[in-house]
Amino acid sequence: MELDDLKQAVVTLDRRVAQTLSLSGALYKDQRLDRTRASLKPVLWEHVGQVALGVLLALVVGPFWWSHRGEPTLLVAGLLLHVYAIAMIALGARVIISVRALDLDAPVVEIQRALAGLRRSYVTTGFVVGLPWWLLWLPLVMVVTGWDLVGASGSWLVTNLIVGVAGIAGTLWYYRYLWREPNDSERRRIEESASGESFRNAGRFLDEIARFERE
Repeated sequence: MELDDLKQAVVTLDRRVAQTLSLSGALYKDQRLDRTRASLKPVLWEHVGQVALGVLLALVVGPFWWSHRGEPTLLVAGLLLHVYAIAMIALGARVIISVRALDLDAPVVEIQRALAGLRRSYVTTGFVVGLPWWLLWLPLVMVVTGWDLVGASGSWLVTNLIVGVAGIAGTLWYYRYLWREPNDSERRRIEESASGESFRNAGRFLDEIARFERE
């Protein structure tokens, strides 16, 4: 074999090896992105369920407060739950839209940044939806039973209102403390714990892609 032929063979071999590595890398990335997409499906369905529950709650409490327009306390109880139902729908829809809008064809760094924003939105939604239940269970009892708690048991109601307000204040103080701390390790731990396994898995798959592209 002539030297020129040998050089050409080496160049051809190098090109084929590079093509093979490129295809292998693309396949590896596609597999990890598919797993990232699959890991976020529970988040999507969770918030579809939240929206459905919000719609159901709105359909139930709407007729209730309308039919109790002449009873101020029951009217207010129904309206509070109706407003809460609308908030559930809006916040759930926001997360659904964010999940569907996540562009997994973008560079990995951008996907990681978008995923971090989505995780914060998820945690915030859970916080906003969950926090009012320190107090919201009271109007729920009134709507379910039709019992005017304000007129029927003043001291019991006041005690539960105090406990609820204290619970909301304590929870808000704790989260405000976490978000103001210079060392955010505890904040990250709480956020990762609240965001659940779906986001941990998605983040891990993206980290694997990032490491593969660096090597």
